[in-house]
Amino acid sequence: MGKLRPVNGDSMAKGGIPELLNFKQKGKDMNEFIKVPVSEKLAYCFGDPALTLMYTMTTTLLIYFYTNVVGISAGAVGMIMLLSRVFDGFSDVLMGTIIDRTHSKYGKARIWILRLAIPYALAAVLLFTMPPMGDMGKIIYAFVTYNIMNTVVYTAISQPFHALGSLMSRDRRERDVICNIRMVLSITASMIITAFTLPLINKVAKLIDNQQMAWILVTAGYAIVSVFVLINTYCTCTERVQAADANKKEKENTPFWTAFKVTVTNRYFIIALGLMIFYTAYQIIIGTDLTYYCQYVLNDVDLVMPLSAAEKISTIIGIAMLPKLLPKYGKRNLICAGCILGIAGQLLFLLNITSVPLGVATCIMRGFGIAPFYGVQYSLPSDAIEYGHWKTGVRVEGLMFSSMSMGQKAGSGFTSAIMGAILSMAAFDGLKATAAEQTASAISAIKTFYLYVPIAIWVIMFIIAACYKLDKMYDKMMRELISREGKGGTEEIPVAANSENQINVAIGRVYGSSGRKIAEEIAKELNCRVYDRQIICLLAEKMGMETSDLEEVQKYLDNYNYGDKEPTFSPYAYPQAGVADDMSAVKMFEEQSRIIKGLAKNAPGVFLGRCANFILGGQEHTYSFFIYADDEYREKEGREYYGGISLAELKEKDEMRNSYYEKFTGMRRDDPKHYDMVVNVSKTGVQGTVSMILDYIRNKEENRSSKGGNE
Repeated sequence: MGKLRPVNGDSMAKGGIPELLNFKQKGKDMNEFIKVPVSEKLAYCFGDPALTLMYTMTTTLLIYFYTNVVGISAGAVGMIMLLSRVFDGFSDVLMGTIIDRTHSKYGKARIWILRLAIPYALAAVLLFTMPPMGDMGKIIYAFVTYNIMNTVVYTAISQPFHALGSLMSRDRRERDVICNIRMVLSITASMIITAFTLPLINKVAKLIDNQQMAWILVTAGYAIVSVFVLINTYCTCTERVQAADANKKEKENTPFWTAFKVTVTNRYFIIALGLMIFYTAYQIIIGTDLTYYCQYVLNDVDLVMPLSAAEKISTIIGIAMLPKLLPKYGKRNLICAGCILGIAGQLLFLLNITSVPLGVATCIMRGFGIAPFYGVQYSLPSDAIEYGHWKTGVRVEGLMFSSMSMGQKAGSGFTSAIMGAILSMAAFDGLKATAAEQTASAISAIKTFYLYVPIAIWVIMFIIAACYKLDKMYDKMMRELISREGKGGTEEIPVAANSENQINVAIGRVYGSSGRKIAEEIAKELNCRVYDRQIICLLAEKMGMETSDLEEVQKYLDNYNYGDKEPTFSPYAYPQAGVADDMSAVKMFEEQSRIIKGLAKNAPGVFLGRCANFILGGQEHTYSFFIYADDEYREKEGREYYGGISLAELKEKDEMRNSYYEKFTGMRRDDPKHYDMVVNVSKTGVQGTVSMILDYIRNKEENRSSKGGNE
């Protein structure tokens, strides 16, 4: 190990990175299993309301604008929507293919959010800026601008946004939490926009005495908000997951039909798609028929708002419960349980189909019933992407998410068409205000759609969800993927040509010192992986345990005071973790050490914590650094990065980690004698720290080269 050089930020070596550091490891990742910072989760999840804001304006409310403000006939509006659906389906698949072939330095998905944010806002405003013209001119203008907005721009920004969620982390729990937060915000935004937009437009119209201009101004206001939110999503979010293919060029040249085959033969994509189609059908039927049912069966159209609110609020509450329930019960079991609850709710209403209290109870049960699927609808295809990657070696994000979107639109279109056709055959007339004016067949059709068709949909969704087996095999599947990538198995991550000179970096840090951010930036510059939670996955495989179970044991070890006594385990103390009688903290540490040494031998890497500086100590081309910070810096990190953890809690974590480190290494974790460099990030900042570390490595490697490989 080189001579110790404590650094306080006053000196910084200059110069570029030598050729050794420019080695491009094909298919490199950053730390894909990172716990995504709260600020980043929120930046992504608030992007959904930004899309919902404009989508609601340009779909549901746009129909009202066309028919009631500028005077386009309902039949012409319906034809515009129907023809546009055809183009929209093709544009989804096209955009998915474009995403899969995008490899910019800003990522494959988030770059499109940046590129399309402003065009998205302008296209939305353009929809409502219809100049005075004849009926045919209005129809042509509406058709062209509607397709610019929805078929082109909305597709081009929404598909990358959906895909970004699967690229931020490979950790299943993190993706589930992100999806849950996103869906809560989405449904809340939808409720608010639907409830308040028309009243807001009417108030603005009264102020300026111009109805169309009021639509333009409100849309422009929404558009400006959406642009800022989406740009924040781009600036804050990070794409950590990248396909570990043999080389990047092959990835770019993957034929469309190969990607298509990988997608349509992925059983878990088909399951996710099937659930999405029938869920969409359910939403269309309930959303459309609720108004008819209240008006013609319950004889009070004002009941639409409270019944709809009862279902949506219970859905929000149900989604908020998912982060606690998903790790314990899994997606399959929760979706199936939700289907059973939905069926029970529908059957309850059949006891008295005109009872408002029973109607409210049914809506609440349906809301809780649909919550499990609603909350994971975008993490299901993310899991399917990992399954397809594991099964075929090909990673397809864009096409898979765009195919989901196309299926959703197809389900919406077919359901609306079938529903409209049946109501038309039943002689339903929307201009008739009371049940007495409608035909008996029309009332029967309304009752059938609201009372019985949802039961059939719930049953079908239950059957589809019951075929989902990925919950049980996911951890094992991910361990195999990580093992392949870490060992270079299947040639996914090749080792450098002169692997004896490959660089490994060990980063130790106090909590709240931006150590993880620094490790990620160093890994970017060295074009290698950050190893942290991946080691737990591989350790779980070695120990014959599920990753989630080992994490529970590891959490115990991390919070154990080793100054007291050796921690012990037994199958009685940890039955849920499958702990064996011969398991011990020492055995776990020994296995972890072997894994770290194996990873370091096979490919360059940045190792975060886990006593890596001790385990890899003395090896050539291996460097260790310790990062610390003052209390003010750490307090800010705890608040912003760790989601509100106090400085006292951070220091308590450090004490436990110090105890663990001292137990297994016989050294103090923060002793500068055991590191190449100790850096106070409070003085240097993240980028300054990264620069110093890279310059130090560069100088050391140049000295080695000039001395013939010996320092």
